[in-house]
Amino acid sequence: MKILLFMKQSLILLLLFICLTANAQLFRCIVAADGSGTYTTVQSAIDACPEGQQSLVFIKNGIYNEQVSLGSKTTASTKKISLIGESAMGVIITHSQSRASSGSPTFEDICTVKLYANDFYAENITIQNTAGNTGMAEALYTAGDRQTFKNCRILGYQDTYRSKKGTRGYFKNCWIEGAVDFIYAGGVEFFDDCTINCVTGGGYITAPEDAYVTIPKASTVCQKFLRVGFFFRNCEITANSDVPDNSYYLGRPWVSMAGTFYLNCKLGKHIKPAGWKEWSGNETSSSFAEYNSTDMNGNPIDTASRVSWSFQLPKADVDSLLSLQRIYNRVSTTLYNPLPLCKAPKAPASVSVNENVISWSAVDSVAGYIVMKDGHYFNSLNETTCTDNSGITGTYSVKSAGLSGQLSAETSASTSVQNTSESKLRVSISNNILQLSEPVSLILYSANGKKIISSGICTSVSIKNISSGAYILQTQDAENHMETKKIIIGNK
Repeated sequence: MKILLFMKQSLILLLLFICLTANAQLFRCIVAADGSGTYTTVQSAIDACPEGQQSLVFIKNGIYNEQVSLGSKTTASTKKISLIGESAMGVIITHSQSRASSGSPTFEDICTVKLYANDFYAENITIQNTAGNTGMAEALYTAGDRQTFKNCRILGYQDTYRSKKGTRGYFKNCWIEGAVDFIYAGGVEFFDDCTINCVTGGGYITAPEDAYVTIPKASTVCQKFLRVGFFFRNCEITANSDVPDNSYYLGRPWVSMAGTFYLNCKLGKHIKPAGWKEWSGNETSSSFAEYNSTDMNGNPIDTASRVSWSFQLPKADVDSLLSLQRIYNRVSTTLYNPLPLCKAPKAPASVSVNENVISWSAVDSVAGYIVMKDGHYFNSLNETTCTDNSGITGTYSVKSAGLSGQLSAETSASTSVQNTSESKLRVSISNNILQLSEPVSLILYSANGKKIISSGICTSVSIKNISSGAYILQTQDAENHMETKKIIIGNK
């Protein structure tokens, strides 16, 4: 009897767990500056996430004037946070403070976003320090291991991005901007397919400190020590239009035994022929190298004028020693492979709208879905249907969200028509033709009341040249019976 009772209780708990899981929200927190989410600041959302657990946080478009910290210098956080922005240009975490203008405090005091946690992920977010040309003013500091950024913008002037020695980070399709040493310090950081943008008034991109690990020269074809530091792969090194030609160095050594490598990168005309700048003799023990640098049109760069202590890497060393995984494995035995994390999940194969219900096909191995209405966040859930009770027509699309919150491309709703059960007239759309079940005269209006199409008695009309969106169809049959229907025309 006790065994049966235990089994019954276990079954109840299992069913309860399944129910809770099925109804779980995709995002633990929704941040919205306008108050339409569960939190109005990024910091309050992070504070609400439990230690030792994964939390997905969605941030709606808006400007967030705040400093954000995950953990602290004295106490690292065990929270596994994903910050997912609605759009990189629309979600802006901003602060304006430099060390000099604040009485020379530490960089921790003035930095916009500080991350003292492992396994952090960010997508579609701008992080900036707008102090400008006022001295050292960090926008981002990464002090945890395995921190990954996709499609983010890191903006500042001097010391824009700082990383802690012994940590590993990865940036994919990001935009990092500044003027003086704006990627600096000691982390092992890979920048893949990023834009490194230089603004006027500066002159130095990187300033690495002494490397955490070194590849011995006996292991290299080039017979050089390779100080493991910053790696730029397939990046574009650009500049604002007011930046003069020949005004920027690729980097300089903040301390001895530093390292920076540019691999298959396109360099703008603002990069000096010398390439690199000495600093207090630190260059003599450092590794500053390139492989296959080209101009913005893909033509090989003439490196004959590069400083003598820099060097060009042979392909054999790049292929055998400088792959992402080989470098990361030299830093730590804990596996870190950010490439699958940065791979977008599959988008829903199809999305349809029937009256006020949006539905879509399920996608395997995702955490849930985001519904967009007229290009803006509308809802997030882990089911495959969503009801819009606002009474306001719109154009819908759906994105899948991966297990860490990473977003797919969006799938727009297929063209649909609101046919009420009481109506005799049935309307459908196929091959850019609006088809009617019986002869009627019709007028098609845009959502703001503009007449788009007007036709006498007909059973079909072409909509080939009509843009996607929500429309109102007004019809009148031979008995002067009038009907009004909502039509959603999807992307063609």
